[in-house]
Amino acid sequence: MENNLLLTGVDFGGVSPLSLKELKTNLESISDEKECILLIAEILKKGDFSVKPLLIELMNQTKDESVLNLCIRLFCSVCTNEDLRDVSNLRCLSDVSEFAIFTFVTGAVDTMSYEVVTYLLALWDEWEDSDSDIEYAIQDALDDYFYDQKLSTEEATEEEVEELWSLVSEQKEPANYKGSPVFPGMFAKEIMTSLYTGIQVEGKFHKYLQSALLSTFTGKRVPVKVNETISRKDIDNMIDYIEDVSKRDWVEGRKYFYGFEIK
Repeated sequence: MENNLLLTGVDFGGVSPLSLKELKTNLESISDEKECILLIAEILKKGDFSVKPLLIELMNQTKDESVLNLCIRLFCSVCTNEDLRDVSNLRCLSDVSEFAIFTFVTGAVDTMSYEVVTYLLALWDEWEDSDSDIEYAIQDALDDYFYDQKLSTEEATEEEVEELWSLVSEQKEPANYKGSPVFPGMFAKEIMTSLYTGIQVEGKFHKYLQSALLSTFTGKRVPVKVNETISRKDIDNMIDYIEDVSKRDWVEGRKYFYGFEIK
């Protein structure tokens, strides 16, 4: 098992060489929470989302901070609109650490669902004027969801954001990224733009979010290292990567996890 999954700031790693049957058999025989969440992650990466109820149960009962944070990150990546509409799935948010709240807020973009906005607004009400990283992270997350509305939550009031949300909430059923139905090419375009711009000034690659989203979406890790000087090889590798993943049949507005459509 990849124990580094219990750390924040990394993707969910490669796919286990064990068969799905072996992984599920192992899951039935363990009681340790860390081993449990690591196995759940591996099963999800195989495209079996039947373990989501177990993930949600563990997320809402664990007292282990590292387990909770991985649960939250996984939930954000594999949840559906319906999962978010059921507020009992995220009852843990009412009694968790500031770090866990921060994990959820920064993972909001991974949900690719406007249903997460109601949670962000509730948290904003709680953390507004706290001058903490959480308040700024909430504003950044909301900016992603209202990107097409040209609204900056740094300047807007909470009431203005809520009013805008009431106008657009009924129109946002497909999986979304920055106001448009999600498609892997959206992440790839942002990465390629950053690479072409950065190499001209010998800059470093900083598109961590887009790299993580694309890697998790496709199940194939983006071949460019974050925070390293961009090279021509990086661009060539990314072009090969795009050509490879574009061979698959992606449906616009559908959410995927490791190449499997989430239903």
